[in-house]
Amino acid sequence: MGFLAPLAWLLGLAVTVPLILHLFQRQQGPRMVFPALRYLRRAEKENARRIRLRQFLLLALRLLAILLLAFAAARPFIRSGGAGHVPTAVAIVLDNSLSSGAVIKDRRVLDMLKDRALETLARATPDDRFWLIRAGTTEPALSGDATAIAERVRETDVAAGAGDITAAIAHARAVLAAGADKRAPEIQLLSDLQANGFHAPLDAGRNAPPLVVWDQDTPPPANAAVGSVLVGGGLPPRAGERSTVAASLVGSNTGDTVGVRLSIDTRVAAATRAPIGSAAILTFPARAAGLVSGWVDIDADALHADDRRYFVADVQPPPSVALAQPIPFVGDALGVLVDAGRVRRAAPGDAQVVIAPGGVGSDALNNGRTVVILAPESQLELPAINRRLAEAGVPWRFNAPAPGGEARFAPGEVNDELNQALLKTQLRQFYILQKQGNSTSDTVLVKLQDGSPWIVRGDLPSKARYLVVASPLSTAASTLPTSSAMVPLLDRLVGAWAETGATSHADVVPGQVVQLPPGADEVEAPLGKRDRVRAGEPYRAGSQAGIYKVYAQTKLVSAFAVNAPLQESALQRISNRRLKDVLPSWDIETSNDPAEWTRDIFRHRLGREIWQLLVALALILLLVEAMAASAGKQRRALDPDSEELDEELNPLANASAPVRTVQR
Repeated sequence: MGFLAPLAWLLGLAVTVPLILHLFQRQQGPRMVFPALRYLRRAEKENARRIRLRQFLLLALRLLAILLLAFAAARPFIRSGGAGHVPTAVAIVLDNSLSSGAVIKDRRVLDMLKDRALETLARATPDDRFWLIRAGTTEPALSGDATAIAERVRETDVAAGAGDITAAIAHARAVLAAGADKRAPEIQLLSDLQANGFHAPLDAGRNAPPLVVWDQDTPPPANAAVGSVLVGGGLPPRAGERSTVAASLVGSNTGDTVGVRLSIDTRVAAATRAPIGSAAILTFPARAAGLVSGWVDIDADALHADDRRYFVADVQPPPSVALAQPIPFVGDALGVLVDAGRVRRAAPGDAQVVIAPGGVGSDALNNGRTVVILAPESQLELPAINRRLAEAGVPWRFNAPAPGGEARFAPGEVNDELNQALLKTQLRQFYILQKQGNSTSDTVLVKLQDGSPWIVRGDLPSKARYLVVASPLSTAASTLPTSSAMVPLLDRLVGAWAETGATSHADVVPGQVVQLPPGADEVEAPLGKRDRVRAGEPYRAGSQAGIYKVYAQTKLVSAFAVNAPLQESALQRISNRRLKDVLPSWDIETSNDPAEWTRDIFRHRLGREIWQLLVALALILLLVEAMAASAGKQRRALDPDSEELDEELNPLANASAPVRTVQR
């Protein structure tokens, strides 16, 4: 015989309560001489033995009932003939998400969790069956005997993905319901119990297996991480020009200063120091056109995996730009961009980007190029420009505004120096842009204070891109041509906003589906393994963080970076109360000591629990005690002569001090 909760035996101390009452309530009343009651001496001799026996029996019943309830609370079980356990089915939920890589007392949390899993498997018999569910990956449950699952446990490593513990428990319940095959079911949760790993509540439902939970019961270590990496402020770097990289630093140790490094193609390109909770700005060196990959990392701490964040940047060559009709200030701004190497001038028929004042030149959209459509300077030109837009397939039209004064730009739409410059600009002439149809591919890039769009961008089925500007870029329409915003705005119109066909993914998490470019046939993982893919089919990112390169007939055509979800960097653990709220009605047993773990696992396999029988016996004893006490009261009602003597011999019948009558 053994006990699942031996500490519950302490409840047996409650037996001292009736004993104390029995000893301290035996109060002697004052002795009074009353000769008329001599006959009670004879009644006392006849009834004393019977009354004392009944009272001691009542006391014994009460004490035995309390001991049985304490015995039942300790959850005793009887081993099955010493054989160990009956055949059982165990689903082991092993949390190998990123947070399990944290180091506590010179060991990774995952290694401690694997030790508990191996202890379970070491106590298996040939009739047992096991499933291993790795909560940090999207793979299906692994099934097999103890030997096969132990090998899978040993080879398990920290994944870069986030763990969904509630989903893993639901998965474990499903595989046990389908494959236990009359074995006793049990779920064992081995996790760091990170609060972010528990999502929507999961009700146990009917016939849910017991859940044994490992709780490390140690405070999480302080942790810092690289939260995000932004190259060029979100704009593609230009070939041959330096740019910047902004890396946000997050963590529980806000204010601590750490070293920050930028590495490109495995070589450190820049370094600085910055406090946690801020953004570190690093210099992105001049590069040739093409894909550039690298990472930003910080000084190592308890969780190494989130100290590095990968990125892919597409360094663009200067685009070729043509002005369909001469406009003085637009032409001057283009000249500044040409001198700076930001753009190249070209003829309208050869340019990648065409600036179309009044819509003149918008037919370049038919050739799959990008067209920047500027509003006409006169309302008389509205029918002509709207006709050109309709012929090109652009779902926007210019409408004359209501009579009014000047307009201002809305703040915050472009969160950079261009936005600050636009806020100082006055608009004297602008049109209302009205959308035709239900196209959902359009983006409003700049708004006015009243919320109306001023610059919109969209793509056509032919892969051509259009940008529609609601004002002409002239001094009569606004102060923009003579302001500091003119060159940055034109740079954005013919540069970042005009780019089509994105060749990289900024931030992909493990397991996310990625749409590969046309013609892609291979994807190379960070460790060099190549996966064959079919053209047009989506690709699911692997569980390892790093740079994934996409090839088409051995030619590198794209790349994307896979990084761990930022939520894994928050190591705060779920409280016991919150755990019960997330897993309502589950039969949960929590262990925080290896010896306690070996006692708690195999709850159905250790033997048959008998606490239900003990509770039933305790209830029967209490019923017998109640009946005996009731019979004594009835007897006293029928025999008034014995009432005083019964009260004297039963200290529990009357708490007040009785008056004892004796004969002199």
